Amino acid sequence: MKKLLIAAVIGLLLARPDVSQAAAYARDYIPMPPGTSLFCFYYNHVSANTLYQDGHKVGNDFNQTANVGLLRYVYYVNAGKALLGDGGLTIDPQFIVPLVDINLSGDYEALNNDHDISTTGFGDPIILATFWFVNDPKNKFWVGFTPWITLPVGQYDKHRLVSPGSNRWAFKPEIGVVKGLGDKAYLDLILGGEFYTDNDDYLGDSTLKQDPTIQAEAHLSYDISKQWAISLDYYYVYGGETKVDGTWQNNKQSNHGLGLTLFWLIGSNNQLLVSYRDDFSVRSGAGTNTVGVRWAYFF
Repeated sequence: MKKLLIAAVIGLLLARPDVSQAAAYARDYIPMPPGTSLFCFYYNHVSANTLYQDGHKVGNDFNQTANVGLLRYVYYVNAGKALLGDGGLTIDPQFIVPLVDINLSGDYEALNNDHDISTTGFGDPIILATFWFVNDPKNKFWVGFTPWITLPVGQYDKHRLVSPGSNRWAFKPEIGVVKGLGDKAYLDLILGGEFYTDNDDYLGDSTLKQDPTIQAEAHLSYDISKQWAISLDYYYVYGGETKVDGTWQNNKQSNHGLGLTLFWLIGSNNQLLVSYRDDFSVRSGAGTNTVGVRWAYFF
């Protein structure tokens, strides 16, 4: 019984897609000119003290803290003509390397002989590329397709309750649409589905399976000035119920989040971003709050 409880609680953490991946921000689906390189550093501080399972609050003392650093390199190239627009078929091959620090305390300690749970190390790297088959800057309209591949090479210990890596592959096809609204506003709509292979070394020698998740985002951004912009962000995750050794964990997600992001262009080659996100409605998982910072340098 205790093993099933551990699997249910930790399975909820593993089901969350935002610990190891860089969520899109407003205007990320607007391509930069071919030949441009982009280097980004992300820092996200994720905290929670409530845990939910199938719409019911499990408790108010499940203290979770994650500090996630991400290094991201992007290069934009032209691969011919776009299906629509004169901006060309732009592709941006890129990779993301995460560094994760996770600490669980409070009621989590009962699952670990009354000790807190902490781990630090490299997470699973991600390779991806967006293909802009609609690239129409004159009409401020872009549509891109992005396949994400998460590689199971991060640090993983099957004897620990939590590890930076997940010991499984993940594949996420995603499509993003951006439309300019007048001179200063943009609307981004992003939809993706993530699929997971099995983890056969879960909590020792158990097998963790997970249903696919559907992930949707919307961003409405506005230029305050030439240097400043602001964005209202919405996030939704559905699905992702886990199964441990053939037993369903009853932790399907239907989670909503709202965020606010402030962008600041520094000179002609740097951008600083500060964001806040509140997962305000959670069916399964931790009710997290995330403070994020991103520095981007393009050259």
